[in-house]
Amino acid sequence: MTFGIRTFSAYLKDADGFLEQAPPLAALDQCVDRLAQVLGFDSAWYGFMSWGQAAAGGGARAGAGGPGVVVHGTATLNLPGGYFQAWQAMRHDDLLLDQISRAPRQVAIWRRGEHHETEGLAAMADRYDLGAVASATQIRADLPGALFLACYRRGGVGIRNWHADEQDFIYAAVEVLDRQIRDRAERPMVAGGTGVDLLVSMAGHCIFGGARLRAVLGIDVDGPLRHRLQSGFRAALAGPDPVSMDDLGLVVTAMPKACSDDAGLRAVHVASLTPASRLSPREAEVAALLVQGLNHKQVARQLGVAPATVRNQTSRIYDKLGVGNRATLAAALGAAAPAGRSGPGPA
Repeated sequence: MTFGIRTFSAYLKDADGFLEQAPPLAALDQCVDRLAQVLGFDSAWYGFMSWGQAAAGGGARAGAGGPGVVVHGTATLNLPGGYFQAWQAMRHDDLLLDQISRAPRQVAIWRRGEHHETEGLAAMADRYDLGAVASATQIRADLPGALFLACYRRGGVGIRNWHADEQDFIYAAVEVLDRQIRDRAERPMVAGGTGVDLLVSMAGHCIFGGARLRAVLGIDVDGPLRHRLQSGFRAALAGPDPVSMDDLGLVVTAMPKACSDDAGLRAVHVASLTPASRLSPREAEVAALLVQGLNHKQVARQLGVAPATVRNQTSRIYDKLGVGNRATLAAALGAAAPAGRSGPGPA
């Protein structure tokens, strides 16, 4: 079976369509699923990883305790939950990483019963029924994370191995998809230039969106503020409320989780710090209604909550903004308070 330029061209056309119609990570899921259909593999593990400086040169061992390989975000195709955690437990036995570090421009392959095994790799193969594996990535020191893809044919010793043209197809697909996903993820996504959306790891590493952050807010995610930004990203991912970074004049808000794996990338929105940005979405709703002159009962009725809930939210709003009545609340939010109303209003 051969996979020539026409097949690859058709695959890229499909990938372009996915990327135009869906967000980057959702499009990547579709691209991997389509690749599985084209090449005939059963399951896959993919995401973004970075390599230590020694590995970036292509001459150091990545397995068996070599330079650190940091996996920033992963997803799976037709694999049970917990795969990433299982790999973490055997990562130093991963011979495919070792192959990639020695020959970074080639696809690493492994077939059960025909190649050298480590205890950890054999255990993974038994647990997930992995017969033939092909893995590819790009080792680049200039990127915070490069796309990696491990393709699995499941079954016993007799499973079909990876032909040379299939390996070339996989490497070319990873190379092109890495660039396309990056270009798509770096496009401006917020009208008006008031903030930017980033894709970050749970550890706070910015994988996509750094160029937008520099262009819109003038902050270099890889510069001297790197660790401070990572701390802010982690704090935002840990809770539902926006995180104010007063020293940098920024507010960071975590978007709903979009990846199924615990190591999945998360979207965060970074904007210039304003009084309103300190508030949660519901607090912002309450504040807007208070400024319009509604009392607690009226706000509660409009939002479908109890008046006591509105009173508690009003107290938090006043504390966050350092105000004590509606007039100062309106001033802080840049709005005008209704005439004759300065206090919180009757319950």
